[in-house]
Amino acid sequence: MDLVSVEEINQKIEVFEASQAIAGRLLTVIERDDVGAREVATVVSADPALVQRVMRMANSAFYGTGGRVRELHAAIAIVGFDAVKSLALASFVEGTGSVTPQDWEHSITSAVAASEVARMIGADQQQAFSLALLHDIGEAVIASLDPAYQEQLTERRSTPLTVDAEFSMLTDERKRYGLHHASIGADILASWNFHPDLVQAVAQHHTPKGSLSRTHAALVDGDRLAHLVGLELPLDECREVPGMLWPNYVSDAQLEGVLANVRTRSLAMINDLF
Repeated sequence: MDLVSVEEINQKIEVFEASQAIAGRLLTVIERDDVGAREVATVVSADPALVQRVMRMANSAFYGTGGRVRELHAAIAIVGFDAVKSLALASFVEGTGSVTPQDWEHSITSAVAASEVARMIGADQQQAFSLALLHDIGEAVIASLDPAYQEQLTERRSTPLTVDAEFSMLTDERKRYGLHHASIGADILASWNFHPDLVQAVAQHHTPKGSLSRTHAALVDGDRLAHLVGLELPLDECREVPGMLWPNYVSDAQLEGVLANVRTRSLAMINDLF
């Protein structure tokens, strides 16, 4: 098939701008300093699918609420405005038909892992969780234009993430599409008025030259931990892979316990949400 052009990518990014969606109204409300959970709930309530997802997330084992949350405004207060905004954008993108259950699984596992790393290094856990939900949104844009890309994603997530594999992935995406998925994702978040630091964190989640911030550090490590969880290989086998990319802020002694915790908590959230 013909290669997808940069122009097509940019046109697709414009489709994701918030002005046309319920998420756009939500974003406008959330950005106000005086907004409360009840007002946000009024906007969210216009989208039944988003209501269901927010309620399920708030009642998931991840938040330890015991399934007792019954009011939407209370659920929003628990998960936080950032998570609601991320869920709104993720749901909007899902409506294009380019987000698979496997994509959600990777995003949620990354979010749980990023939150865990954020706790360990003193970063904002809610912010790390919310950003990790969206870090691969650029992949959805590419997949919506190139159906063959989804097959590549599936293969990529089932093989070890190494320095060479990451370099080849980014190089191939630039060659085929003019931009790689991290840059595309950053452009989308910028169009949705995410803070520039968060936009930059997404842009460089595969190309860290030292941590840009604690949130960026948590995002990079969250993505790598999610990849390890998805491989379902013993750690001893992974350690034998040359050039394997490991988390930067999780020690070798902590790694097994952290992976077990992330695996358990993310699976519980995935089951609760879907």
